[in-house]
Amino acid sequence: MPALATPAMVAARIGEPIETVDDVKLAESVLEHASNLIRFHANQPGWTAQTAPAMAVSICVEAAHRGYLNPSGFDMERGDMVTFNRTEAYVSGADLTKSEITIVKALGRTGNVRSVGLANSDKPIPRSRPFVCDRGYAPVDWGGNKPFPLGYW
Repeated sequence: MPALATPAMVAARIGEPIETVDDVKLAESVLEHASNLIRFHANQPGWTAQTAPAMAVSICVEAAHRGYLNPSGFDMERGDMVTFNRTEAYVSGADLTKSEITIVKALGRTGNVRSVGLANSDKPIPRSRPFVCDRGYAPVDWGGNKPFPLGYW
């Protein structure tokens, strides 16, 4: 499945062009990883760049940006007299942060309208149904094993 964003979007986030073949492959790889994580956590395997919410695309670009800048997961970098410590989010590469996972899960719930099956207790349910249905009765044993309808006192 194609990524939710493009390498050009990651380049814009970084502020540097992604031009070499190796850099483009790295950007595509981290975008694919971030996109798959977003689809998984949102429980929306069919999301594409056109159908995913804008916030999901933004999170994909941000996660890919982190993975692109630190693909090896270094937590500290030292050069000359400077030591640069990376935050926990950058150490995890293109993985989603806890707050991003929370947002993606909320995005995945929007638009998922589900129907709940209701049974009319006045209408008999055919015995040919392959599963047990709630018929709206509470079992009460009065000797004749006759069910007692809910709502009647």
